[in-house]
Amino acid sequence: MSTYPIYQVDAFADTVFTGNPAAVVPLQTFLKSGTLQKIALENNLSETAFVVRRPDGSYDLRWFTPVVEVDFCGHATLATAHILLSELNEHSPLLFHTQIGPIEVTSNGARYTMRTPAFPMTEMQLTPALLAAFEHLPVAAWWSRKNVFLMFPAADIVAGFQPDFSIIKALSSEPNIDDGVVIMAQGDGGNYQKYDFVSRYFVPAFGIDEDPVTGSTHASMAPFWAKRLGKPQLTAYQASQRGGVLELSVTDKHVLITGRAKTYMRGEIAVPG
Repeated sequence: MSTYPIYQVDAFADTVFTGNPAAVVPLQTFLKSGTLQKIALENNLSETAFVVRRPDGSYDLRWFTPVVEVDFCGHATLATAHILLSELNEHSPLLFHTQIGPIEVTSNGARYTMRTPAFPMTEMQLTPALLAAFEHLPVAAWWSRKNVFLMFPAADIVAGFQPDFSIIKALSSEPNIDDGVVIMAQGDGGNYQKYDFVSRYFVPAFGIDEDPVTGSTHASMAPFWAKRLGKPQLTAYQASQRGGVLELSVTDKHVLITGRAKTYMRGEIAVPG
């Protein structure tokens, strides 16, 4: 048996039990991909991050859901930065090498800001399957990075929607839905008037019925809403049961995503081999 440190972090959270939990496993070198996948399945969180320090002080970073390795995960990146800076005495800024390219994270006290690529959203036709799965509530649709984004009439409807995950999982055979479906609306009053937009993200095909707070989808939504609302600085809320707030700043090529994080657990795992 070999042992490795493990941490669990609530990302995009002011307190534990909110935001999105992620496991973070610092390593000297990456284990075999199959072993990393087994660790992520054992953790059974939306994401487990594995991080390896390079000789130049930057890091290689990989993310796994319980069933598959993914090319981009925002909340687990923020969680990894939190552990490196608050638990392992590293210093800001941090540079992570990932499948989507370099991601830089800086800290300002308890706040962490990651700079991600800005991903475009392309309008698409609402299909009968999408309309049926979401009770004919969507009024328009877009796709970006293997996800479909559905516009709902109001933020309260987004927050109160009761999904049928078996139907949403079956949508993975639809065009442009390799990963999952986002529902979103402008924060136009009621309980969500202090937010520019509200969203939720369903990914049952990846073993995650609903992701609590998702950095990666906001790398697509932030440029979209910045253009739609005519403002580069945005505050977003992901209206899952746990909930989380994301502060967003949009430039020509990047999105700056800011949030807080709290360490929930420090431990050690024992891995065969």
